[in-house]
Amino acid sequence: MNQKEFMQRFDALAFKAFGAAGVADAAHFIADDGTETPCTVLLDESVQQFGEVDAGPVPVTFDRITLQLSEVTPRKGAVVRIDGSGRRLKLVQPLRADASTAQWEVANA
Repeated sequence: MNQKEFMQRFDALAFKAFGAAGVADAAHFIADDGTETPCTVLLDESVQQFGEVDAGPVPVTFDRITLQLSEVTPRKGAVVRIDGSGRRLKLVQPLRADASTAQWEVANA
C-alpha cells in the first residue's frame, strides 16, 4: 500500500466515524453536467481568515467544505447538496489539498 492509498483509507474511516458522531454530512456532489455522486463532507461555517500582513487584523469569515478525493473530483463551480438540510454550496476556490482530501471555500448556490 502506498501513501496515497493509506491516506484515502484512513480518511474514509475518519469521515465514517465523524458521520456517526454527527460531525460529517452525507451529501451529493453535482458536477457541471448535472451528474450527482453521493459523498461525505465536512462543513465548517464562518471560518475566520486573517490577512498575513495586516497592521490591525480584521477577520474575514467564509464557509469551507472538505471533500474526499476518493469519492469526487472537485472543480470550481460544482455544487454540493447537503442531504440533511438540502443546503446547496457552490465551490468557489480551492484552499488546500493533499492526496486524499481537498478543502474549498464555498458560497450558497
